[in-house]
Amino acid sequence: MPNIPPSKAAVIEAVALDIEKLLADEGSGHDWQHIHRVWKTAERLGYMENADGFVVSLAALLHDVDDRKLTGDISTEETVPTARRIMGKAGVDPAVLETVCETIKMTGFHKSLDGGRSRTLEAHILSDADQLDAIGAVGIARTFVYGASRKRSMFDPSDFPMQEFTAAQYDANKGSTVNHFFEKLLKLRDRMHTESGRLEAEKRHATMVSFLDDFFEESAAPRDWKALLDKYRPAPSSQVTH
Repeated sequence: MPNIPPSKAAVIEAVALDIEKLLADEGSGHDWQHIHRVWKTAERLGYMENADGFVVSLAALLHDVDDRKLTGDISTEETVPTARRIMGKAGVDPAVLETVCETIKMTGFHKSLDGGRSRTLEAHILSDADQLDAIGAVGIARTFVYGASRKRSMFDPSDFPMQEFTAAQYDANKGSTVNHFFEKLLKLRDRMHTESGRLEAEKRHATMVSFLDDFFEESAAPRDWKALLDKYRPAPSSQVTH
């Protein structure tokens, strides 16, 4: 695991405690348990990729606190005021604080739709860890929790997912929760930056495809839905047994 000096480990724990308190009542799937999973996954990936463990841990802990989904204000994603406040309270060095803020601002699926991409190793680690938590069994559960929190329908067989879209169209979209699998989640396997992330994403991707196969069968969905899913089926050599 990360070789972080005790003084920095104490800072990380102080930040973690503040985040846990801040998100105590969060109910959209971006809660403390999500943050904790991303943090631990990022630690593991960062160790394997020889990244800066201090920056990775702080960025993972703080990556959602200024997200528009929680603040309702897109401008907070650029100014990251809550992340700055929490790190300042914990005594994070100003230069490290800025690095962490830039790491957070580089990541996010909707940002990539307009051409933005993470550019540093630490941002790659954060992106992979966050996206891994959006797929697989946990990702499936989180997706339906988020859809319910936004009062979206679970599934509308007559409403097919968007195929091509901009960040603005993605943000404005009010389609069903099942559509979200096709518009985002099934694409994440191919957006991993690290080898470790790609290996884990293959397993989680297969879990989602299997779930959707069963879902469409049980809901007697039109055959067009399984045809859409065919595009995302794992190649036979990459299928994972559970």
